[in-house]
Amino acid sequence: MPHGSTPQASFPDQMMLLAGTLTHLSNFMQTGCPRSVHLARLLLHRMDHQPAFDRDVLDFCRMLEREVSKAHPIPRRA
Repeated sequence: MPHGSTPQASFPDQMMLLAGTLTHLSNFMQTGCPRSVHLARLLLHRMDHQPAFDRDVLDFCRMLEREVSKAHPIPRRA
């Protein structure tokens, strides 16, 4: 079996996506930067398309993103 096809081989990539998502959500909470929450959503979308990604972790990240967005609404442009 090739090295790249094992579930463990994708683990570092998954952790990088997860860390990036949490970093952007945290930045949004601290600064209110709408680009940060946008980037977090893009990373969540990317995780959606990785079948090996743990669905429970992804569901938790989505819930966190929704709660952060509710608690810190993005200002609308006029």
